[in-house]
Amino acid sequence: MTMNPTHGPVAGIEPRLVTVELTAHAALSKGDVVAVAPAVTSGRFTTTQVAASDDAGIDDNEFGMFVVALADIASGAKGLFAVSGIVDCLISGTPAAGAGVSVKITSKDLIAAAASNKCVGYMLETGGDGTGIQSVLFDGWNGFGMKHA
Repeated sequence: MTMNPTHGPVAGIEPRLVTVELTAHAALSKGDVVAVAPAVTSGRFTTTQVAASDDAGIDDNEFGMFVVALADIASGAKGLFAVSGIVDCLISGTPAAGAGVSVKITSKDLIAAAASNKCVGYMLETGGDGTGIQSVLFDGWNGFGMKHA
């Protein structure tokens, strides 16, 4: 039996950019990484929020769901966010190309994967001065597993 690929003629895994429109919980800049909160009544994910720590919730750096702002967005405004794909993210520190990264709590950026945190991306380039936007293979929905202690 001959099997045909389901996505294009490219050999290998080709990451696809998946985007959603959400309401920003605060003023956000392009590359900011934030958690997503479900609406209590509908269960739909509609609003961003600051990533929390140690609460085992949907916004937690271990279990949470995360997105990246694709442009500057005013507080309370709707904007476009990446859920997965190759995305420009705000990076803290200087993780090397290929390093796993996780969400830095409360600061809207990514750091070299921290122990017991969900790895949400892999650096596609070496971090610069630790204060800028860098290209990352990002998956804020499923992640790539956990960084062991």
